[in-house]
This record gives sequence, structure tokens and C-alpha cells, in this order.
Amino acid sequence: MHKIGILGAGLISRSHAESIRSLDNAVLTAVADIREEAGQRFADEYGCAYYQDADELLKQADVEVVIIALPTFLHGKYVELCAQYGKHVLCEKPVEMTVEATQRMLDQVKEAGIIFMVGQVVRFWSGYTEIKELYESGELGQVHMAFASRCSTLPDWGNEWLLHPEKGAGAICDMHVHDVDFLRDLFGEIDSVYCLANKDHTGCWNHAMSSISFKSGEKAVAEAAFTMSDGYPFTMFFKAAGTKGTVEFTYKAGYNIGERDASTSELRLYQKNRQPVIRKLEQHDPYANQLRYFLSCVDAGEQPARVPHQENLEVIRAIAAIRESAETGEILTLTS
Repeated sequence: MHKIGILGAGLISRSHAESIRSLDNAVLTAVADIREEAGQRFADEYGCAYYQDADELLKQADVEVVIIALPTFLHGKYVELCAQYGKHVLCEKPVEMTVEATQRMLDQVKEAGIIFMVGQVVRFWSGYTEIKELYESGELGQVHMAFASRCSTLPDWGNEWLLHPEKGAGAICDMHVHDVDFLRDLFGEIDSVYCLANKDHTGCWNHAMSSISFKSGEKAVAEAAFTMSDGYPFTMFFKAAGTKGTVEFTYKAGYNIGERDASTSELRLYQKNRQPVIRKLEQHDPYANQLRYFLSCVDAGEQPARVPHQENLEVIRAIAAIRESAETGEILTLTS
């Protein structure tokens, strides 16, 4: 039985706690949050111990694995702390705010010898997993162009740091990182990026359109937005047109990604001389799928092949280049 602690008692922590609850080989034993009321309420709801200080949790609680669900700018500090205590870590995305901070984190993880994975949950999400299977099986052929979109209203559930230009950087980091990561997983190394974006009153680029070219020859456009009007549901969309087929995926949740119970999800596949295939997708909990895989890596003592450390670094490098392109208006080639 894997004993798990969570750092942070915010919105995304509930998705992780529910995923732990759904597995028969995991138990949530502790949570830490500097906000005593929020942390204690979370602990009471999920039947675990509460600590106000993360260091005290790591010293005193019976935990083997730690899920870091803290603001992005704190990830490096707490991954390092977990590494010092020898705890395996599943860390929320984006893994860090800069390439340099990400490299430091990965160096610390390697030195400590812990199993570490970034929570790029889209790699485990129904719809996206089917798209990857279609592409890798050759059913789409060579993809001419892909389009990925992730849009919602401006979040207002207490994550003030998310809309700080340096601590969270808004949609261009928090939302864009999902699709940049999935496209990197699908098509391989990124060659160049160009971004058109709108900076709003928060000082963040909260609506961005990025064109991405891959070394494999594929091209894509990715959209991320926190600018939708009131009532607009959290929406994900993906389309890829290839020499053998076109796939289209649509997902709509509630006001935020945590409101998945009433979501609608559909995948359509179009191929020459065939009737279109329309699938209403069953939404298995992607956070449970992600955690199940991560714990299998812990059991095997192996770093996660499905979310490689080097790709984490490449994705943050791409996000940094996209942010620079938004500022300068230039096409930027990525260098390793």
C-alpha cells in the first residue's frame, strides 16, 4: 500500500485526493497547507492528518510518495525538500517557471535517486490517448496540420498567484503547457515557435495562439485562453488532418476542470472511402490513470518512460520561447 501525502489543499489537490481514493493500492495519509482553515477542512474531508508546515509533514507523517499541488513558483523549493527526505514525487504542471529552475530540479532528483514525474495529465486523458494511438498506428498518415485549443473564463477560485506575470504567468503557462506537451509527445522534438498573444489587465498573456514546427516536419497551432465570457464552459479541442485520416476531439466540462461529472466528450475519425466513426468517450478519471502509472514506476524503481524528464525540460524551453515570441513578435528556434 502506497502511503501518499499532498502538499497544497487547493482545487487541483481534490482531483489528486479523489484519484488516491479510487485506487486499491494507495492511501492518503497527510496533507500540508499554510492556510490552516483550508488545510484542516481538506484533511477532515479525506480522513488524513493535517500539517501546516510541509517540512513537518515530511518529518513526521507516514508517507512514501508526495504529490506537489502548490503554486508553480514553489515547485522547485518543495521538490528539493522532498528529495532531501527521499520521498518519490509527482509534481503538478508546469514543473517550473524557467528552464534553469527546471534543470536544477531535475539535477536534484537525479542526485537523490527518487522517482519523479510531472503531472502532464493530458497524456492519460481519454480522447488524447486515442489520438496518440491513431497517430502511432499510422491510421492518420503524415499529419499536415494539427490544432489544439484549451479555453476557459478567467479563474477566480483563489489562485491569485496564477495571474501574476512571474509566479504563474496566466494562460500562456498554466493552460498552454498541456497542449505543447501533448504535441511534443505526439510529434517529437520542437524546432521553432511563433506566438501571437493578448496581454490583459493582469499583465499576463491570457490569450495566446502559437504556431509550432517540429523537427519531424509536422506543424501545429495551439491556443490557450482565460478570456472567455461568463458561462463559457472549460473546453478542450484537438484536430489533426493527415494523409490517411482526420481526427477531431471535443471536450466540455463545467466552469473549471474540476467540474468533470457533467462533461461531454466526443471523438470523430474521418477516412477515405469509409463512414465517419463517432465515439462518445467514457471519461475514466485521468488523474487516477496518471497516479496508477506513477505508482507502477515507483514499484519498478524506474523513472517514468511515458513522461520523460528530458521532455519536461524541452516543454518548459518551448513555453519560455513562446513567451519571448509573444513579447518580441519573432519566430524563435529552440536550442537544446
